[in-house]
Parts: sequence; C-alpha cells; structure tokens
Amino acid sequence: MMTHLLERFSAGLFDVTLFEATPRLGGKVLTRRFDTIPAIYEAGVAELYDYSEIGLDRLKTLVQDLGLKAVPIHGHAVVLGDEILRSEHDFRRRFGLPAFRALNEFHKTCAALYSSSDYYEGHVAVDRQHPWAHRTFREVLDKIPDENARRYVEAAVRSDTATEPHLTSALNGLKNVLMDDPRYMRLYSIEGGIEKVVEGMVAGLKQTKIVRENRLLAIGRAPDGRYRLRLRNHDRTVACDFDRVVLALPHNWLGQIKFEDLPLHLAVQKHLARYDFPAHYLRVTVVFERPFWRGKVGGSYFLSDAFGGCCVYDEGLRHPCEPYGVLGWLLSGNNAATLCNLGDRELIACALDSLPQPLAEGRGLLKEGQVHRWINTISGLPGGWDVQELRDRHMPAPASDPGLHLVGDYLFDCTINGVFDSAEYVSEAILSEWRQRVYIETAKEENSALAAPTAEPGPLGSDYFDFYDGESPYEESFEEHFDETYTINLIRTIFRHSPPYRLLDCGSANGLTLQRFARKKVEAWGIEYSSYIHARTPKAWRARNIYGDVRKLPFDDGFFDFVYETCLCYLPEADLDTAISELFRVCRVGVFFGSITTDMTKEVIEAYELFEGVQTFSTLWEWSERFVRNGFRIATADVKVLQRAWKIEVEANEGDFAWYPDMESMRYCFYVKPDAPPVCTENQQSHSMRRGAGLSLGPLAITSSARRPSAR
Repeated sequence: MMTHLLERFSAGLFDVTLFEATPRLGGKVLTRRFDTIPAIYEAGVAELYDYSEIGLDRLKTLVQDLGLKAVPIHGHAVVLGDEILRSEHDFRRRFGLPAFRALNEFHKTCAALYSSSDYYEGHVAVDRQHPWAHRTFREVLDKIPDENARRYVEAAVRSDTATEPHLTSALNGLKNVLMDDPRYMRLYSIEGGIEKVVEGMVAGLKQTKIVRENRLLAIGRAPDGRYRLRLRNHDRTVACDFDRVVLALPHNWLGQIKFEDLPLHLAVQKHLARYDFPAHYLRVTVVFERPFWRGKVGGSYFLSDAFGGCCVYDEGLRHPCEPYGVLGWLLSGNNAATLCNLGDRELIACALDSLPQPLAEGRGLLKEGQVHRWINTISGLPGGWDVQELRDRHMPAPASDPGLHLVGDYLFDCTINGVFDSAEYVSEAILSEWRQRVYIETAKEENSALAAPTAEPGPLGSDYFDFYDGESPYEESFEEHFDETYTINLIRTIFRHSPPYRLLDCGSANGLTLQRFARKKVEAWGIEYSSYIHARTPKAWRARNIYGDVRKLPFDDGFFDFVYETCLCYLPEADLDTAISELFRVCRVGVFFGSITTDMTKEVIEAYELFEGVQTFSTLWEWSERFVRNGFRIATADVKVLQRAWKIEVEANEGDFAWYPDMESMRYCFYVKPDAPPVCTENQQSHSMRRGAGLSLGPLAITSSARRPSAR
C-alpha cells in the first residue's frame, strides 16, 4: 500500500525499493485453496470495512479501481450455548423483557456516546476526551444489569477485539459493538479472495523495485548520513543505503530489528512499549459434505459464545463451493493463544464440538480441515491508551530521525482500512517534507530572505504584494485572482447557508475582498498584519479592514457566522493552536480553510511559487487534526455534497492548473463548530466589536491574502 500510494501521488520523485522477508507479499491478507475441493477460503484477514454509506471510502475506491468485485457480508445470529438467536426478538422470547431492555439500553448508550461521523473520522481529539477512553471494557460490561444481556454482548464483540475485556479500553469495546450497526459501517469481501487486492496493487507497480526473501536485521547510519540497512538474504548479509525508510511491520516484528544509533533505539523502545497490547487469532476452516446449517442460521456469519466468544463464517457464500459447505471459525484472545498449542486435528475436533445442538449433525459431515495461527499479530488496544497525534504515531524520533517512518494497522484500528490510512498519511508526509526541502534549497540558492521557516511570524515582504502574480501589484491582479462567487457558492454548498451573513476574511490584504463580498450581501470584515499592504486600504473600508493578529482577534465571541481563512500557513507551527482557537471563538458556524498546503498539485505549487513566505508545511490531513483539536469538526463527509463542491472547484479552475488532486481534498477545507446555531438574518445580527481594540496590535501578527494566483 505504501508503494502503491507513493507511485500514485509522487511518480518520478523517488526511487523506491520494497523489501519483503518472505517469498510472498500480503502479510495477514492470505487467501488459500483446499486440498480436497476446488474452492478457496480466507486464512487471514476475514473482511473489509465499508464506510461508503457515511462518506468517501478510499479503500473501497481502490477496490473498484483495481476492477475487483465487492461481496457484501452480513450476519445477525448469536449462539449462546445451544440456543441460536437469529435476532434480538429471539433473545427477548428466550430470556425475557428485562434482559431485552438491558441489551437494548446498552446499544443505545454506545450509539449516544459515539456518533457515526466521529466513528468515520476517527479524530484523535475526540477519542482522548471520550468518557470511556480510560476505562476498561470489563468495567463497562459488568454494569450491564442482566447476565444474559452481558453474555450476548461479550459473544458478539470478542472476535473483533481479539483480546480480553479487561485488557482493552471501554472505548475500543464500544467501537466494536457499533460495528454491527449498519449506520456506522458494513462488511464486504472480495470475489476471488481478499488477496486479490494485494495482487492488483503489485501488478500496478511500475517504478518500485521489489526484493523478496530479504529480512531486515538492523538500521544504522552510512558515512554520508543516509540510513544503512542490513538485511539477511538466505545465508548472506547485504547492506543498502537509503535517504528515507518506512517500516511497514507488525508491532511484534518491529521489535526484532536492531537500531544502532542510541537516540533512535530509545525512541523505538518507547514506541514499542506504548503499543505493546498483544492480541491473538486462530483460524480453523472446515469443509463439510453439505451446508447443513443453512435454514437454521442465516447470514454470512454467526457469532458464538464458544471459546469465550468467536465468529463463524459461512465461507461458501462468498467463495462458491457447491455442493459442499465451508465454515471458518475465528477464535481470539487468550483462548486462541492457549489453544494454538494443540495440533491441527485436535483444533478441528474442538471446532466441531463447539457446534450447538441444533447443528450437531455437522460433526459427522467432516471432509477437510485447515488451521492457521495468528498469535501476537495484532493489537488488543489499537492506538494505545492515550491516542497520539498522527505525526507522533508514525515518527518515533522526529528530532534525530525525521527520515524514518512507521506504518501499521496497530496505529489505527487493526484492519486493512487502518493500514491504508496509515500508509496514506506517511506517503503524504514524505511528499510534504520533500516539497519543503526542495523549496528551501531553491530559495537558499537564490539568496532569498524567505529561504526557511522562522521561529517568529512576520509580515510578508513588499515584493509579495508589488509583484503579486509575478509582474503586477496586488491591486492590478486582484480581479483575476479572487472570485467572491466561488467562496459564497462553496459556503452555500457545504454549510447550506446563503447571504446575508457576516464573514471574517483572515488575510484580507488591502480590503478589496470586502467590497466584493458586500455586492453579494455578505457583511465582510478583514484582519491583516502587513502594514505595507494594509496602508493601501481604500478609505471606505478602513473601519472594517483591521490591522491585527489572527492569534488575538479584536472581536467578541461568535461575532462572525463564517471565517474565510488564507493566512494560517504563514504562522510557525507552534502558534497554530492559538490562532485556530481564536477562529473557533469568533465564529458561530464554520471556517473555510484556504491556506497553502503541501498536497496541493505540483503544477499549481510550481507555477505560482505558493510556498513563498510559508512557515508551516503541512498536508490537509495534518491541518484537519489541528482544527479538530481546537474544537472544530469536519463539516461534511457526504459524497453528494462533496461532488457539488468539487464541481465548483473544477469549474473555477477551468483553463488553469487544479489546486487539489481529488474530491476528497475538499473535505479538509471546511470545518464546523459542533451544534452550530443557524445563521441569523442581517437584521438579527449584533454589531458588537470589542471596544478599545486598536488598529495596530504590535509585532505578534501574520498576513496573507486571497489564494494567489488563481482564476477564481
């Protein structure tokens, strides 16, 4: 996945080598064939998660791009002892109304504590502040007042958590409870096997060098400062040097590598300790003479309280095997770790013995059995107890080793979807760092005063405004580079609000944007620090175009409905939380984020020298973390809404370079305050700016202007 994404977004920029310790690629994604029948089964990863009902699903898009067919998976039955409960109504008939109410109340509580949008976004800030984040799942389960309701929940969740309730957090347990709710996610497999996803990505790699059967032993430093990798190839050791290294390894294998430099060694040891929550799986797959369970147990799988809680898949529904039937047991947690010491025949016998009495006939229909052990291969607490920010998760030693990244499912949710998210973040971070380095080196060669980010913010130089498009001053090129209709249409599309409303333009230059907004019934105000460009504000707009600091805005709480922001990237990273918290304070509804990011398209960055004066080089995803950390939420993940926004973006760029690479980028440009009130009409709005706020607030300020240059 890492190499796939690097080739997709950074083709030609890097020479990439992929080292694999085994003869095959895929790791826990493993599709196998039976010996006695011409059919396949999943021996590793059991399913993929589908979030497309909530928003954009990049993994599902990859599956479609590879020409693969998704096979939906669903199941509702839970087996408790010899009872097959095909629905909650069966549960009520068997265990009574008090048990049913206890079960229903628990599910309602879980849904109330974690919305589908938070589930989809997976915000670090939300998880850190969650009331269940630092409680064990055992504590929560023990508060379910009915024993049978508690048994039901434990049986339904155990195969997903893959560990004991007392060894994982209540929040992780909650997330796995909600997996069964179609409002949160759905499950699917791949026709022909999940390993087809790996095969498809490998087939599409054109520039990556793949070296198999080379196991990494150690990482040190070469004399020129690059990373030196020592690898074992059968009976010999080889050494290779690289500028950047990505370790896409399971947590348990990461600990087998020797890190020769002390700072990196200590950082990795700290990382390993933070994520050391081993969890286990054991897969027992059995071929039967016929699918005897159908008609008694519906769906693609059923859950059982056998082995402390397990999932049993009807493999024949996704991988046809008529006239035979195939069941695949997925055992987990300490039961899996203990039973893995048994031989294959004993394990197959245990699986057969676990069948409830209504399915007991299956014990005499055995044709073939296969066992696959996955001990200590995943995390029982993905992300650790205190979930880290994305950068901290993926860079164990940012100060001493900024060129070494980690990728892993244990950093997200221990799924293939989580692997894709992890790989996507690191590929974007590598591209971001490369673009920043190229810009700084180029600027140094040209003896530019803006060659490198500085510790303190300051106004952009006069040349920035005198040669705004490379030739003309800001006033002459403004008409070409700013389009108020574009901004208003996007606000209308994302936030569903039309003028009149009040808007703050952060980075307003000489205030010409305010006049243009006013024509569209938008009461616009501006904040600008560059005294050079602010001094050129027309007299009619000086009262509203304020010379000030985005980190200390001279406005009352909730004074604006919206903020249109183009200046945050010109702040040092250390000041961003202060600035964004100020935006949160003064706006009532949301923010249109318009700063320069490193994952804008290569063409527009180079054509317009967008990095001039930029102090914070970050991707859109990294910016989203900052906004959410300071109280905002991503405004929408609705695909239809984003399609309309993307159409506006594409039409605005007609005849010019595209600013963003794809539609998903638009998600990270708009942020809403939770429970934002409806926008008031112009007559209802209060005009109470802070009294005594001066127009010159000293040196702590930044500046920008509308995105430059773009035909908007």
